[in-house]
Amino acid sequence: MFIKSIPKKDKHSGKTYYYYRLCESYRIGEVPRHRTILNLGELSQVTPEQRKLLADRIEQLVMQRPGLFNELPAPIEELAKHYANIIISKKLMDTKTKQNIKQPEQATSPIKCDTDYQTVDVNSLEHKRVREIGAEWLCKQALEQLQLTSCLEQAGWDKRWIALAHLYIIGRALFPASDLKTEDWYRINSGVCECLGLDPEKITRHHLYKVSRLLYKEKERLDNYLYDRTRNLFSLQDTLYIYDLTNTYFEGRKQQSVLARFSKKSKEKRTDTRIISLAVVMNKFGFIKYSQIYPGNMADCETLEKTLEDITLHSGKTQQRVVVMDAGIATGDNLKLLRKMGYDYVCVSLSKVKDYEAQLDSNKQVILRDNEEHPITLQWIKDEKEKDHLLYVKSKDKEQTQESMNTLFCKRYEEGLQAIKVSIGKKGGIKQADKVYERIGRLKERYPSVHRWYQIDVIIEGKIATDIQWKRMEQAKQNLGVYFIRTSLNIKEEKVLWDIYNTIREVESTFRMLKTDLKIRPIFHQEDLYTEAHLYGSLLAYMVANTIRYQLKLKKIHKDWSNIVRTMNSQKVIISSFKTKTGKSIYIKKCSDPEFPVREIYEALGYRERPFWQKKSVLPEN
Repeated sequence: MFIKSIPKKDKHSGKTYYYYRLCESYRIGEVPRHRTILNLGELSQVTPEQRKLLADRIEQLVMQRPGLFNELPAPIEELAKHYANIIISKKLMDTKTKQNIKQPEQATSPIKCDTDYQTVDVNSLEHKRVREIGAEWLCKQALEQLQLTSCLEQAGWDKRWIALAHLYIIGRALFPASDLKTEDWYRINSGVCECLGLDPEKITRHHLYKVSRLLYKEKERLDNYLYDRTRNLFSLQDTLYIYDLTNTYFEGRKQQSVLARFSKKSKEKRTDTRIISLAVVMNKFGFIKYSQIYPGNMADCETLEKTLEDITLHSGKTQQRVVVMDAGIATGDNLKLLRKMGYDYVCVSLSKVKDYEAQLDSNKQVILRDNEEHPITLQWIKDEKEKDHLLYVKSKDKEQTQESMNTLFCKRYEEGLQAIKVSIGKKGGIKQADKVYERIGRLKERYPSVHRWYQIDVIIEGKIATDIQWKRMEQAKQNLGVYFIRTSLNIKEEKVLWDIYNTIREVESTFRMLKTDLKIRPIFHQEDLYTEAHLYGSLLAYMVANTIRYQLKLKKIHKDWSNIVRTMNSQKVIISSFKTKTGKSIYIKKCSDPEFPVREIYEALGYRERPFWQKKSVLPEN
């Protein structure tokens, strides 16, 4: 419902006066229409800012919807009750479907309605505007659970921009694309605007551009609020941090960018494009505590100090905290920095451990099994050069992986040598000795791990190479599948440290979800501000998705985000229309019943099954 102003000009005085009508909107095909429910008169005692509140309160009272209108001014509350009583007593709206209906918070089973018999022409039945609504309604309730509205209200946002923020985040979670394509998505495919009370025809991509930048301005507030909210909501411990970096590439030249830089460390091997780095700190349950964007050419090990300073500044250092890192970040300088700042750490040791075989004892070893039942051997090892504790790890799965990789690299290395040999013996091929050695050097640079296993002889006459021969030497004993976990913690049980280290799989899962399901790559924005806002929008969408997935995992439902979205998209909202015997047109908007997998997800989360039960409009023949 909304209040519409109607101008009226006095013929005698020439002054223009305004009176107001309470209206509702509906559609006939793609054409929006307005229907007057009640004439409200001049409304002299209601300010322009209060008209929206009055309309919302009247709709709540008439439709018996739950809402938060406890602090409305007394005159507005009295007017709303007065007009609502008139509408109900005179039956100015069809409210039968709202009678005897349980509140949505209490209703998870199909809702029973009063009967409403009409004589209709079955052949006139039409279905219009079929939209997906299951995944949208799921994300909307997750945002309600996170209480994002409360956070934005504290920041001074009004209701419209809060709804647009919800639209933007849900769009990034369900349809990660450009804002231009997102505009088509919520107008043609999605029923998200039904859930948020927005008119899709009045929202353009420019609203999405603006709201993304506004959300990024609130980054510090939102990060702290959402992390604390999830920690309190699910009673999570705040003692273990996982730190890692990833990067994503750009399409475009980005010559004026400060952040986009060329680097050989592109995760997608896109050394031909500029990249940008994203650092993330999260707890072991996958909820992000801190994120920061760095230039693409910054080394991974250089980002840790600023990250720890920001975390300590915002959360303090009140208890023992452990940082879990990948090997690329665990340099000697960074480990010294962690000890200096009072953090414990768990990481893979970069330094080689010598003469550890003498310490191996089958009686002291602990054997675990991974998900595929492959054995993992653990044993504490002492190293006089290291002050930290070292855990010897031998993984059968890692050993098989390394063996297959070495076999593949050897095959490709020998194919490269064979290509050099063929070129030497071919007319017009490369025969100059210096060029041949240059090609061998490039081959060594490409396969450094297997080059040392080969003895290569180049036969030269003058300055011309006539032949090349090679021999694979007997391979030195390799400790395949062996690595060492290094920690400052004083832990006696091997399995405890192993479980702590394996939390780093959570950040790997996060980056995989960001890049695959939420599609943060590639980036097409040309300005750094838009780039940062784009990446932060993906992180907000991830927090919504992880809130849902974390609760599903507690109920033993293990699905990735793309499968959850695909399952939920089976629930639709549809408008059905048909003609009555008296010539009137009845329009009914209704959500489809959720299928069993969809209902299973709703029940596991404790969410409501549909945003509304039914909306009905009866229009005259014309």
